[in-house]
Amino acid sequence: MFEHCYPLTRGCVQAHAELVLESGPAAPRLRWRSAPPVVLRPTGPNRVHLVQAGGGPLGGDDLALDVHLGPGTCAQVCSAAATVIQAGSPAAAARWAVSADLAQGAALDWRPEPTVICDDAELRSSTAVTLQRGARAMLREVVVLGRAGQRGGRFCGELTVEFDGVPVLAHTLLLDGADPVLTGPAGTGGTRVIGMLLVVGEGTAGPPEGAGEQPGLRWACSALDGPGRLLLALGDNHSAVSELLDRLPALPL
Repeated sequence: MFEHCYPLTRGCVQAHAELVLESGPAAPRLRWRSAPPVVLRPTGPNRVHLVQAGGGPLGGDDLALDVHLGPGTCAQVCSAAATVIQAGSPAAAARWAVSADLAQGAALDWRPEPTVICDDAELRSSTAVTLQRGARAMLREVVVLGRAGQRGGRFCGELTVEFDGVPVLAHTLLLDGADPVLTGPAGTGGTRVIGMLLVVGEGTAGPPEGAGEQPGLRWACSALDGPGRLLLALGDNHSAVSELLDRLPALPL
């Protein structure tokens, strides 16, 4: 989503962007409000890209995006580049909050490029998705601990999903490349890439339940307490994890 190759020194940024897709008599109507560095660019009839603006996120940044999909509308949200989280000065966590509410019959395909947590950086991420009956969503995300040669910083990701007024998922992912417990056998097992694929909604074809392992890659898929499934994967490299997540095609929009 946002990529910059060198550490930046600037003040902390607070930014709140919004994406609204409304049903219309002829075609859906798209409205958006960008707030750098959260910049939105329509790149297709039903597709929007998050693009880089202003560098970061850096420690201390507080960024948010609200997505509202009207009845029967469909949207795919991608990013133009990886999100590279760097330490700020003074040291503080960067925050990234996404909320999405889907009306009846709406569909959301959320698939940003990977998030890279650099050494000494921290990201606290929260994603909240609310679906009315008949709505569908697919969320695909990948977190990478550090650039090449780095251990990686800290990541806390919270994901909550509500379907037809009933909570179906509350999931928290904790990562720290410098923590021997979280990177040990009971944690990531020394891997640097963590992938997630969530499919929720009636009639969606999620990945099969169960677990698997091959050299450099482990995964497990569980059913939600409602219509949907959650797949989590740990891998030595981004390509192996992405290939696993991409075995399930995108939602038809």
